This record gives sequence, C-alpha cells and structure tokens, in this order.
Amino acid sequence: MSKILISAIDIRPDKIICLIAQELQIVNQGKILQLIGSGISRFPIDCTDPFSLDKKSFLEHLSEAIEKSEKEALIKVKDVYVNIDDSVHSIYLDHYLKIENTLIKDDHIKSYFKGDEFKKLYSENNTPLHSFPISYRINDSKSVSDPINLKAENLSTMWHNIISRNNEIKKIYNFFDDTDLHVKQIVLSNYASSLAVLNEMESSLGAISIDIGKTKTFLSFTLDNQLIYFETISLGSFNFTKDLSNVLSIDLNEAEQIRKRIDKLDISKEIDQKDTESLKVYESRAEEFINLIYHKIKNTKYYSLVDSNIIYTGYGSKSLLLNKIIKKKFGMSNCRLGSALRINGSKLMIENPSMSSAFGLLSYAINHEIEIDEGAKQSRKKSFFSAIYQFFKAI
Repeated sequence: MSKILISAIDIRPDKIICLIAQELQIVNQGKILQLIGSGISRFPIDCTDPFSLDKKSFLEHLSEAIEKSEKEALIKVKDVYVNIDDSVHSIYLDHYLKIENTLIKDDHIKSYFKGDEFKKLYSENNTPLHSFPISYRINDSKSVSDPINLKAENLSTMWHNIISRNNEIKKIYNFFDDTDLHVKQIVLSNYASSLAVLNEMESSLGAISIDIGKTKTFLSFTLDNQLIYFETISLGSFNFTKDLSNVLSIDLNEAEQIRKRIDKLDISKEIDQKDTESLKVYESRAEEFINLIYHKIKNTKYYSLVDSNIIYTGYGSKSLLLNKIIKKKFGMSNCRLGSALRINGSKLMIENPSMSSAFGLLSYAINHEIEIDEGAKQSRKKSFFSAIYQFFKAI
C-alpha cells in the first residue's frame, strides 16, 4: 500500500495553519505521521473572526499558508480537512436493537447510522459531523464497556452526536469555492485538539483537554477513546490583551507584546518594576478565567468520569503564570501542558501548544484515510461529505 498523504487547514482568529503529512510505519510504534510541510499566515491583532474578513483578504492569507507548506513539501495541496468551532452543539440519542440471542458484532453497533434516529439529525438547518458510541447496555439492564462478541437479546447504545448549523458549513465552503481545494471533511476543533494531545492511556481511562485559544477556550471530555462531552467558552488570551489595553491606556499591539512578555515571566523571581502594574492586571484576569473554566468543568455531569487527567494546550497555554494557576486550582499531579503526540518533524512546530488543533486535524485525517483505504465507513463518510460539498456549492 502506498504512503498516505494528508493535508489540514486550521483556521483560528490569530492565524491560518496549513500542514501536510504522510503516514509512516515504524517498528514497535505502529502508524505515526511525518510532517513534511507547514505554512502559517497571521491575521492582524484585532481580528477575532477570520470569516468576518472580506473574501479577498481571507483568501490571501489562505494562499500564503498553503504556498509555504507546498514549497516545503514539494507537493500540491488538493484535499483538505478543515476545522469548525461555531454554531455546533450536542445531541444524545439512545439506539435500541434486538439481537435475538446472538453474538454482538460491529455491524450491530453501526446499524445506528441506518436507523431513523440518526436520519432525523439531518434537517434544513442541521447536519451531523461526528457520532460517538459512549455507553452500552445489554438485555435492558446490564452496562458493559465493550459489547463485541457478547451474547444478548438486545443492545442499547447511547450516541453522542456533534451537530453543526448548515449556514456555518455553507460559510466555510463559500470561502473555499474560489480555490482549487476540496474540503474532504469538517472536524470539530475541540475534538481535534484532544486527538493531538491525549496519550493512549488518557484517552482510554478518561481525560479533559483544555485548548486555550485567542478568543475561545475549547473543553473536551474523553473516555474509552470517545468524545463524551464538549463545551466552548467565549474567552481566551485576547481578553488578557484587551484588559491590558484598557487599564494601561495603550493600543492592542503594545498590549499584546506586554502579554507575551508576562507569559514568559517566572513570578517566583524578582519582577522588573515596569511589569508590576501589568502583572496585576494579567493575574486578576487569569484567576477569573481559570475559576470560570474550573466551575464549568466541575458542574458537568461527566466530570466524575474523567476527572483524573487535565491536559491544557493552545495559543494561551504557554504562560508560566497561567500554568501555575491551573495546577493550583485543579490540584492534580497529572495536570500537564499538552502538545502534539504521534508525529515526527520539527520540534519547534510539534512542541508548540498553539499548533495542537492543527495537528489534531492530521490525526483525525490519517485515521479517516486508513478507514477508507481498508473499505470501512467508505459509503457513510466519503460519499456523505462529497454530497454535502456539492449541495452547498449549489446554494
């Protein structure tokens, strides 16, 4: 089988990232990714929504990121995986199936996609992006972690469905219409981040990933390798910048430079007098910010299932002060800063937490491509997004 090449485009308020990778087969490590091309185009400091830019400006940034990655990889980008984080919500559905005292197989679980419950998720306004089986019951009562090859009269599976508003999907496709790119699939940003930073044990036993972006923070709860819950908070590191700008009466560019300098400060050491006032503003916002995240997480019904691991990552996660506050607030020895796993390439890129969601798109993509190559899910996923793409182009 030839090596699989994949491309991902991560659209964030501060930048567009284009990554190109290929699958590697390494003895004792299994399938991992080799980064062969990367490109970044940064938006102006006051940009909070790239899709609010005029189309020409957006496409110039997109082209810059793609051209940089193509030049490095020496290939042309064609099929891409793209992120989404606006107008997305969860729907939980229970799928009941009579088995008639036979062994449960994978096809029994996947029969959900042929049932009325799943079909009703499609509507004039909504489209399902991802579906995760998060719990199983057999014979109307007994909960099991893995029903495969168990004999049962019936199987009940709880599905977590990620639903996007069609106008949001249409908006993404519209911005790609004037390019030679084909959007192969749209992936939830929260999910992508968790795929990048969680190790196998965390993903299996349970973990919460916190991706601190420029204007949003993405929470993801993972258990048994499935996304069981997600939430997006409309706050990020740019709120620190705006606070500094307002309190110190300085412009955003200067405030951003101060924020970045404070991010690197080791507050256990003596602080320069010039940073004292800025640090007070920053620390006040940081305490408020982490308290909000903490209570959001603690108040979800899934917290008790996955409270053993906290992994934080993203644009705003490199702050030494924020790191200290997070660890103090959550009080966990297994609370760590996360960066991309299972990929080879430039350490400067891979170990940068602000790149996590982009690398997560690659992680999602390689698993999806392998499934297609092996014939699994081909009819459901490949044809589904091709049809969706044609539908939105026609509108």
